[in-house]
Amino acid sequence: MKKKAWAIIFFAILTLGSSVLISKNVEDTLIKSISIVSAIGIDSSDEGYEITLQMINTAAKPDSAGEVPGSIIYQQSGRTISQAIKNILNRNPKKIFLDSAELIVIGEQTARERGIHEIIALFLTESEISTSIKIMVSKDYPASKILKTITPAEKVSSKRINDIVHSNELNLGSVASIYPVKVMNELLRNIKEITIPYVTLSSDKEIGSSQDNISSPEPEVLLIINGMAYFKKDKLAGYLTRDESKIYLGLINSTKKTTVETTCGSDDQGLFTIHIKKSKTSVKPVYKAGMLSFQIKRKVKGELFESTCRKDDLYHLESQTEAYLKNETANLIAKSQEENNDFLGFLKEVYLRNPYTFSDISKRWKELYPEIPVEVEVDLKIEDIGDVNRIP
Repeated sequence: MKKKAWAIIFFAILTLGSSVLISKNVEDTLIKSISIVSAIGIDSSDEGYEITLQMINTAAKPDSAGEVPGSIIYQQSGRTISQAIKNILNRNPKKIFLDSAELIVIGEQTARERGIHEIIALFLTESEISTSIKIMVSKDYPASKILKTITPAEKVSSKRINDIVHSNELNLGSVASIYPVKVMNELLRNIKEITIPYVTLSSDKEIGSSQDNISSPEPEVLLIINGMAYFKKDKLAGYLTRDESKIYLGLINSTKKTTVETTCGSDDQGLFTIHIKKSKTSVKPVYKAGMLSFQIKRKVKGELFESTCRKDDLYHLESQTEAYLKNETANLIAKSQEENNDFLGFLKEVYLRNPYTFSDISKRWKELYPEIPVEVEVDLKIEDIGDVNRIP
């Protein structure tokens, strides 16, 4: 009886082990038979579009030596995006797996001259591409150069870009992830100009696309993601600085956490930093005597993160920060009105709060927007001074 029981156990273990071994072999065979796309770059070419596909190099293990590239780049042109991708398919013996792509980078020239509407429309209708893919535009460099850059910490630049964006959202607050569905919704509704994160490089040196870039402790070329780009219709119009992007994301309530650095006052050359933990902004259309204006109220809570002020009077620091945020907000509004580009979303607030008056106002918005008065109020409370600032 015992021999029979042991035989059954042995047979079960043998079967389980064989299943695991077979499954692993099947998985390895499958991985080797497909090309896993991590990012898609879109630039313009004389023919039409130039597409760059960044693919995971399955031969490079996560803990392997730096000389093994983490990604392989395929690049082809075509009259359309789909044709360019098919041209890559014709030159790659493996099946290309697009559903794994995490990032789309649209080149600056393409976004500025051709627009992004047809690009977004294609990726929303393409069943092989996930709708959760993130979208960015490049600054100063083509998308292909961004994706070819060899980065430290991560073997694949698209992974590095996503990590930087995630860290920025949680700490700096000058970038917010954007997806194709949101972009298309805003393009179709046409009540707010779109904004998309942008990525650039610290240098144009060619070493950035070689393994030599990460052979030293200080790489010569780094990926930089500091802010948001804004559009007019579907064409790139400009870039917001890091500080402008912080203010913008605070206005549209897309800030998780951020920091504010400003001076201690006119008679004190020191600086201090407030770590903003909570922020809530309301933008309200106001109608008076037939005239439209807007009232912005922002409530902020944070902690004193660092200070070199001679005297850390919390009330004074709160007042200084409020004045700084109010001034920076007014400057950003002025920039938006000077360019007659409502990427801040004032018309959207009219649509949401006063739908009955929206139709009439939207027809005259181009004439109204540059001159519309906007009142800004900021209420900031420092709720914590941090452990270091408690030291006498």
